[in-house]
Amino acid sequence: MAIRQVLVLCLTASAALGQTGLDEALEGFEDDFPASIPDDVSDALEGFGPESVEGPAEADESGEPASWLRIDATFHQRVVVNFAHPAPRNGGIDQRGLSSLRSRINLEAGADLGRDWRVRVTGHSWFDFAYGVRGRHRYPSGFLDEYEYEAELGEVFIQGPLTPAIDLTLGRQIVVWGRTDHFRVTDVLNPLDIRLPGMTDVEDVRLPVAMVRTDYYTAPWTLSMIAIPERRFDKRPVFGSDFFSGSMALPPRDAPEKTFGVPELAAAATGTFPGWDISFHLASVFDDRPYIVGGNDTRRLRHKRIWMAGAAGNVVAGNWLLKAEAAAFRGLRYTNAAEKDFSRLAVLVGAEYSGFVDTNLAFEAFNAHILDYDDRLAELPDDRRRNEPATALRVSRSFRNDSIHVTFLAMTFGQTGQNGAIQRLQATYDWSDTVELTTGLVLYRSGGQVPFRGIGTNDRLFFNLDYHF
Repeated sequence: MAIRQVLVLCLTASAALGQTGLDEALEGFEDDFPASIPDDVSDALEGFGPESVEGPAEADESGEPASWLRIDATFHQRVVVNFAHPAPRNGGIDQRGLSSLRSRINLEAGADLGRDWRVRVTGHSWFDFAYGVRGRHRYPSGFLDEYEYEAELGEVFIQGPLTPAIDLTLGRQIVVWGRTDHFRVTDVLNPLDIRLPGMTDVEDVRLPVAMVRTDYYTAPWTLSMIAIPERRFDKRPVFGSDFFSGSMALPPRDAPEKTFGVPELAAAATGTFPGWDISFHLASVFDDRPYIVGGNDTRRLRHKRIWMAGAAGNVVAGNWLLKAEAAAFRGLRYTNAAEKDFSRLAVLVGAEYSGFVDTNLAFEAFNAHILDYDDRLAELPDDRRRNEPATALRVSRSFRNDSIHVTFLAMTFGQTGQNGAIQRLQATYDWSDTVELTTGLVLYRSGGQVPFRGIGTNDRLFFNLDYHF
């Protein structure tokens, strides 16, 4: 199948959504599963039934769901206690004590439609009772809108082969680019939920967005084209949160009136070889980090369309896994110098070692460099530096026949932590096949840069219970 036909497929799908501006399309890459899926990767397609079913099967006499349908649900209970906050001053919000008492239901359904076509649907709903216990009147209404209740669909997509070499995935989905576990370099397609930074890993906070995606397989390469018509940005701390650095609420967002608009465009190519892999990425997307435009009474948040070109790779050497990523960004805008565009180069190197029994060690070093830096960017609200180095160290170990999992994570921003730091220690116990218990401690260090200004007293204990049914 010629590459030209792949491009036509993606661009045609975007046009069907009523999009324009496809001449801005980027070309490149992304990896996914082939239409005929090998046994060693079939487990990655979680949420789906058997690989091939000619037609829907009937439920058996026991009343169990038919084999082509899979439904899973999880009840998650979280308790978080802040133990380092001082008493509030000047009528501020009292952040001491109980911080979260959140009950959440996660639902997941997958079905095999036959002829290698599959559908996946996920969603969740949660309510945090802590604010009712503490007194809802203490919090700004905008804060309660973000932190007290949420119900939404997650991934909702259909996937299958158009030809033996081309797959189509249509709907809300998560596409992970890059190799890093803790920093974002080439991973720019999905926004993040970072309302409570440090509590969970990046892999757990990605937000799905609607995509039209085609994948073309020609071993050992996978070529992908992606169009993203949905407008969705990072969920960040808001006024009233102990992670919000400002003294007043942010201005309204100057976003398109419609949820769907001219699509973001992306492409990737991934090659997988014995002992190593490499991928190349191109994207034209809206920057998740907004800047402010307008005067005092007309201030609004705006998101600029930016361009990214990057590459990532892994190399396996014995018990070592070596990784690297690099990406160049063009067209960035900042509040204090909104009249011009900026460029940034982000680079990451890392290594994982698994040579110890039941133990994994990982280290990553990251730096973002603004190529045409302007001294005005160092002032609030931008608070950006020419170089922004950071490191992450993770130590994981399992005990008692892999039923207890202990993880320590230390993330340091700045060469010596002068821009902030986070440490998290947690232990998870698999009580049974359906019950999982987790407890841990998160420590924060204030730094001289947003978002770490003034968060050194946000230290908290947490306890989670997960029941799978």
